[in-house]
Amino acid sequence: MISSPLFPLVTALLAAMLLVPIVRLIAIRFNLVDQPDAERKLHSRPIALAGGIAVFFSTLIAISLWIGYQTGWTFEAAIEMLTTRWIVLLGSAIAILAVGLWDDAFALRGRQKLLAQCLIAMVIVGSGTVLDKIGFFGYDIPLGIFAIPVSVLWLLIAINALNLLDGADGMATTVGIFVSGSLAILSLMNRGLTLDAVAAFALCGALCGFLIYNRPPASIFLGDAGSMMIGLVVGVLSMWCSLKESTLIASAPIAILILPLFDSTAAITRRWLTGRSLYTTDRGHLHHVLNEKFGRAGMLWVVAAACAISSSVAIASMYWDYQLLAPVGAIAVLLWLVGTRTFGYSEMRLLGGRTRHVVKSFLVRPAACEDEKHERSLKMQGDGPWHEVWEPLIDFAQQHDLVSVKIDINMPWLHQSYHAAWRSVRLPEKAYQNVVRIPLFAWRGKAETREHAPIGRLEVIAGSNAGSLEQLGEFLEHAAELQTQVESVAERLENGEHVSAASPSNPELPTIAPVIEETDSAEFEVSSLR
Repeated sequence: MISSPLFPLVTALLAAMLLVPIVRLIAIRFNLVDQPDAERKLHSRPIALAGGIAVFFSTLIAISLWIGYQTGWTFEAAIEMLTTRWIVLLGSAIAILAVGLWDDAFALRGRQKLLAQCLIAMVIVGSGTVLDKIGFFGYDIPLGIFAIPVSVLWLLIAINALNLLDGADGMATTVGIFVSGSLAILSLMNRGLTLDAVAAFALCGALCGFLIYNRPPASIFLGDAGSMMIGLVVGVLSMWCSLKESTLIASAPIAILILPLFDSTAAITRRWLTGRSLYTTDRGHLHHVLNEKFGRAGMLWVVAAACAISSSVAIASMYWDYQLLAPVGAIAVLLWLVGTRTFGYSEMRLLGGRTRHVVKSFLVRPAACEDEKHERSLKMQGDGPWHEVWEPLIDFAQQHDLVSVKIDINMPWLHQSYHAAWRSVRLPEKAYQNVVRIPLFAWRGKAETREHAPIGRLEVIAGSNAGSLEQLGEFLEHAAELQTQVESVAERLENGEHVSAASPSNPELPTIAPVIEETDSAEFEVSSLR
């Protein structure tokens, strides 16, 4: 039994079942809980954090018992089995747990957390865990001088991919079970029951035990400490477990991690193409979208099915020594998600719109660049009538020869996200642009909890001609009316009125009768860089 891969799996599972309630009590005692909010969290009551500590120690217990049996319970032999890379991984896992716990308790800034992740990843890579080449679609791509930065980047991607998924009951835990279990099977197939496989099986078992308490409705969360620790461990194990050479990562581990990788890529694409900060909170992540479509239990079944398909095909590709299967399986999962508009469809439309604009810029004659316009508008989430704000803006821009208008709305508490842009194919040089940026606000909440919250921004660019400042000045005269119009739409959405009225046709920005109390004029920044 101890020589079987079931030993670390079952041992870690039992240890987690015992440790999680203890950790939960301690977390509640010290007020280490995740408070609900309207921005991105799905739970409605405080939930204990620090579940990652229970997962870590459950995994460590299972590995230690296996090592003890294999070495005859002698300390010297056990130390010999733990090579430098394992000691470094253990220290790095403890370090990232500490960073995550601090973030859970006191909230770090995004850049501070990223800096800590970079330092930990560089320590691991500096100890010898380096990707010298990447195996993909049956071909080996040598990395050469890019080996070290690509290795650090891979670990950062793995850490944050699991971290970004940890926003719903059981989500990151379910994905972690499939990822670690699949990596364990890959390692077992390639090198037998080595310490790599034992660690992966132990992590899988610990997550299975944790899921008992983390499934909907969850009584404890992994927290940033747990999700980042799991991401770090599976990122390193994917480098060690993929093939017989520890310096080669193949398409199979990438296929196994395809779901968290796709969620991270979609989030970066969505925020980059809409002009939002990469640290912006929204409800566009995989777990938010699936929860809205299928509910909490249905969300986990969909995620489990997607992970099962990509993992099974990846393992089959290794078993039959046909690496092309792994990426084909991963692509099939992505096509199913995007094609059924389950997840990623809005991001693909954003990317398609940007691509069309770039292609169009190559095809338009130079003399026509000033007159050719490109427009895109996209309801990324929700069915709010934001065209009532957008269409008059386009009319105004055409009447006053503006060169670019862009609006971005993000109301995560109502699952509303809207982005639209209208611009000339060729903009003036940045040094000669006249730009106005206006933050947009709306009332959030009811009665005594009501607050005036930022929900997006509007950017208007005029050309570098002599009358451009007059054009922007005329626009600013209507800025307060625009703010009232935005608040009107937001108020109707808050009240559940999703049916939009007919769009106004007046090219001037119209005043819509306010349905809420008057507010201060919108703040704005004017940047004339001529």
